Amino acid sequence: MTQDSTRGIFTFYKQSPHKYHLAILYLSVLIVYWQVYKFEFLIGWDDQWFITNHYTENGFSRKNLYAILTDFFYGQYAPVNQYYYLLLYNLFGYNPKYFHVSSVLLHLGNATLIYWMIKKVTAKISDIGAIRTGEVAFVTTLLFAVSPFNLEPVAWVAASKVLLYSLFYLLAIRSYCLYIDTSKSTHFYLVILWFTLSFGAKEQAVSLPICLLLFDYIYKRNFRDHMIWYEKIPLLVLTTLFGIITLQSQGEMILENTHFYPIYQRVILAFYTLSEYFTKTITPINVSYLYPFPFQVGEPVPIWIYLFPFLIVLTIICLYKIILKKWLAFGLLFFLIHIALVLNLLSLARFSVVADRYAYLSTIGLYFILAYSFILLYQSKYRKIIITSSFVYLFGFMVYSYNHVSKWQNVGIVKARIKKVMESRKDYQNWKHKQNTK
Repeated sequence: MTQDSTRGIFTFYKQSPHKYHLAILYLSVLIVYWQVYKFEFLIGWDDQWFITNHYTENGFSRKNLYAILTDFFYGQYAPVNQYYYLLLYNLFGYNPKYFHVSSVLLHLGNATLIYWMIKKVTAKISDIGAIRTGEVAFVTTLLFAVSPFNLEPVAWVAASKVLLYSLFYLLAIRSYCLYIDTSKSTHFYLVILWFTLSFGAKEQAVSLPICLLLFDYIYKRNFRDHMIWYEKIPLLVLTTLFGIITLQSQGEMILENTHFYPIYQRVILAFYTLSEYFTKTITPINVSYLYPFPFQVGEPVPIWIYLFPFLIVLTIICLYKIILKKWLAFGLLFFLIHIALVLNLLSLARFSVVADRYAYLSTIGLYFILAYSFILLYQSKYRKIIITSSFVYLFGFMVYSYNHVSKWQNVGIVKARIKKVMESRKDYQNWKHKQNTK
């Protein structure tokens, strides 16, 4: 390659870095997920009632569309997700290839919106320059897109509601930023539309009003201005309505699950769960379909569990001055806002203390912190070490994800791994021994 051609590539990169970033991003995702088109439905692992049901098969009749919109199904209310299955079924039938490919495309759409969002955020909180701002967005999005911890909702068709809710949620954030930039009411009406569609895919969308306050903070809006609070009223009304719908949809499951942890144990579990989500986002080792609770209802809390609230509080006290930096505060708050609803403070008939898919959006916050730190350190005297370690870290993500995605190819492999996880637990072995001695 000649010196002139090298200079030309560098000049083009400086003029249009986003084209390079998105090309590398899309290629990386396709490398990790190319094999999913061969995967089956996981019949016997939720796909049999989420996807292959009468709503999917009954077509676009007015009666069926209304039933999808108004019915609760197995403790779920996700009409937008069901409409998505209905559309795919009418186009391709029950061909799992197209369902899996659609999930990858949704993941790519989310990654594109995240790239735009992080560019916007970085430009607001930093003066590191346009090229560096784009690089923070690129590294953040690349980590998100190929993370093993974000693999589950992409590889498992029944978890597509996570991808759909995230898509509309990110569109709502984009519209809100445009609303702040332009003061055009059309963008705010779009926020309401995207918010409604996001909840229609998954109930976790109710965190949006709090998230938008975070963006008010990033945009340095005056919180004493009444308009900031007035414009949240329709969103809060919708949040209240959506919360009621969620409780109604899961009401029967909650009543059936009478074995709850007492409140003090749930608080301790919340710290444990928070730590699990944090560490698995940063170091996603031994990701699994199921993470059993560390102790069962009625059992004493293990002593080691009490370490989690102590260590988390101690860390905050020791590092609070550093945490107050705007880029760190944004990343941590974005993570906490989107993980708060799944910390087991509320007993919503779940069988796993942690689920990879629940962390999908929240991981953006921590990957932003990693990316921003990388760009800062890249400009220091440790540049070579940072480049090498970052490459190894990212390459490790891709290799792990590439290998792990194959474990979702059929229900036999999934159930075999679940059995292995359960049989390795002491409480399961004790329960099995009791059953055999009866």
